This record gives sequence, structure tokens and C-alpha cells, in this order.
Amino acid sequence: MPVTALRGPAPRTSRDSPLASRPRPTARASAARRRVDDDVDRARPIQRSLAALLAAACVAAVPFDADAALVNPNTRLPRSARAALRRAVPAINEETASAQKRLEEAAYLLRIPQRKPWAAMSEDVEETRRVLTEKRSDVFAPVRETDRARAEEAYAGLNDALTRLSRAAGTRDVDAFDAQIARALDRLSELQIAQAPGLPFQIPGKYMELPKLTGRATVEVTVRNRGGGGFGLLNGEKLDEATLEITVDGYNAPITGGNFVDNVKRGVYTDSPMRRSETAILGGSSDAAAESIPLEIKASDAFDPLYRAPLDVQSGEAIPTIPLSINGSVAMAKSNDGQSDKEQFFIYLFDKRSAGLGGLSFEEGEFSVFGYVTKGEEYLGSIGTDAVITSAKVTSGEDKLANARQVVVAVESDFAPSS
Repeated sequence: MPVTALRGPAPRTSRDSPLASRPRPTARASAARRRVDDDVDRARPIQRSLAALLAAACVAAVPFDADAALVNPNTRLPRSARAALRRAVPAINEETASAQKRLEEAAYLLRIPQRKPWAAMSEDVEETRRVLTEKRSDVFAPVRETDRARAEEAYAGLNDALTRLSRAAGTRDVDAFDAQIARALDRLSELQIAQAPGLPFQIPGKYMELPKLTGRATVEVTVRNRGGGGFGLLNGEKLDEATLEITVDGYNAPITGGNFVDNVKRGVYTDSPMRRSETAILGGSSDAAAESIPLEIKASDAFDPLYRAPLDVQSGEAIPTIPLSINGSVAMAKSNDGQSDKEQFFIYLFDKRSAGLGGLSFEEGEFSVFGYVTKGEEYLGSIGTDAVITSAKVTSGEDKLANARQVVVAVESDFAPSS
């Protein structure tokens, strides 16, 4: 099934793209980057502006224009669902926002293939430790009493990870630093979730009565191939069904995420079809006569989502907070009026070979992405063209759902129907 079944534009390969003929960075730009890498541990000003210098070298060779979002290799697009969800938590506390910025910077610097700027990475870690220790009371000020234990556990894990990070930076242990920076960012994300019990923005009045999700929820979807194709072996036995865990992000897609969780809760997807195409796995059925829900996309530099209009990513306007350009991203299909279908969703099968040079899908910003497959991604390749959702259930976060629709259940009567 082509992507046009999702009622969106057909994907273009890199050869089809008007950006394909854009020149690559010149040898002078490459030499400039090598000089930066060699000097970074010797000059403090260069340490702190490394990312800017790398970007400047590329800009010198490839002038920035409206297509730069898809060309610039320094686009800091999250490379996994885990990273995308971590960055998508609203930062309502100055101290943890600063910590996240510094730790993300340290993680970015670690990916430099030449000599690592250990002095700059170490300073990011130490400054994070100092701020979180000295401002502990401010860090916990937004946390509700009901979330206090979870926040304390996350804070303790973060401190331990920072201690190990400091040690890894001192010994220049790349593998240890890589493992602990991921752990520190995960614990920091848990702490920020505890700090943000609800939405930091108001939903437009005309959508206030729709189901909405005011935080995170997880949904388990169990899939079976009708033709009998399996999903590998488990303890030596054929696995006939696969379970996918979807993390639904109401922080950035409250209406879309709320609609999906509400559908799951009401049993909309139980025994519904799943159909595979080259670029996506389409779940549920679409009723052309049914009312749509508004297209909802939040830009990474915006305070609240944009409604009823796509985000112009290809012209460099912005990148969505929860991007489509990650394998296993989950979004609602397009409705006939160009908005979001009320029931039909899809799991995107992202292929970097058909994306822009910046790693962005050519369909980025055109669909309401509301979450990611966070467990069971390895089964996506085994879902066939004729599969069925045998069950779907909300496993956590149901308390974050507001304005849930009523489930209509037919009740058998002992009396004959009246004539």
C-alpha cells in the first residue's frame, strides 16, 4: 500500500529531491573542522563554541537558504524514540532545563569522530552537578507530593550517573561516558515528568470538549498475522503474536494522543485490521463520513501546538517536537478534509535512504505524530499485509485522560421489542 493511502504526499527519494544537486562541503570546510577538533582542548573559547564553529564551517560551504533544514548535517534530530521522548518533556524548571541543555550538548560533542573535547564535556557535567546540588529545593518545588517518591528516586539516579560521568570524563573512557550520559538524560527526563503534572499551555476553546491527554500514557497493541506468519521464536517456540508498546505523548499532542487513548479504552481497535505498505503499517479502519479531529503539530521552538495546518519543515520553518523521521513513530492518518482521521492511525517505517541529507523525511510536519513504538520495534518487519489487532489496552496513564467518551454497550432485554 503506498503512502497515498495515508492521504499524504507520496515520498520522494533523494534522487527525486530538488536538493540532490546541492554541493557538499568543500575540502576547506573539512580542513576547518579538523583544525577545530585539534585546537578544542587547548583553547577554552573554542571549547564552548565548538558546535557553532562546526556549523559555521558547513554554512561557509553550503549557504543557508529555505532548503537548509533538510541539508544541514548538523540538524540535531533525535536519532531514536527514546531520545525524542526525552527531549519532548516540557521543561518548567530553570535548573533542570539548564541541566538538560548541558547534558545534551555533552552527548552531542561525544559524537565528534575526531579528538573528543573532553574539557568542554567535563565542564558540562560538573556544572550540571553543581546546579542540581545547590538548587535542590528549587528542583523539587514544582513536584507534587504524590510524585515526590518518584522524583527522589530519579534525582538519586541522576546524581549517581553524574558521578560516573565525571569519572569517565577524567579517564577519557568513551564507552563509559556514552552509557552514563544516556542514563543521566533518562533520569533527568523522569525528574522533569514529575515536575510537569499537566499541560503548560491552554488548548483552544473550540477543542476543549474533545478527549485530551495531559501527560504520558502507554498502550499495548497485540498483533497477529492472518496468514499465519510468525514473529520469530520465544523459548524455542514459534511466536504467533507480537506485542507493541506505544508511548503516547500528550505533552505535545494532547488532542491527538487523547483521541487515540480514548479509542483504545473504548475498544475501537480490538479485532481491527493492520495493513502493511512500503512506508507504513496502517491500523484501524476509516469512516469517510465520520468527523475528523484537527491536525495538531507542535514545533520544537514553540510553546503550544499549531492546529489545522501542517508545519513547513522543508522551507526551514521548524522541526516538530515529536518528529515523524524516526522508525516506529505513530501518527493519525489524514482525513478527507486534510485533517486527522478520528480512528485510523499508522506506524511509520522510516528509511534514511529516502530522506533528506539532514535526516528528515520529506513528509515531516504533515501528520499529527503522537508517540512512538518503545517496545517491540523488532516485530515491525514481521507484520504482514493482512494482519489484525487482537487486543489493545491502556497500561498506564489512563488517569491523564480527560473528556473520555462514553462506551455504548448493548444490553440484552428479556422483553420482545415493541412493534
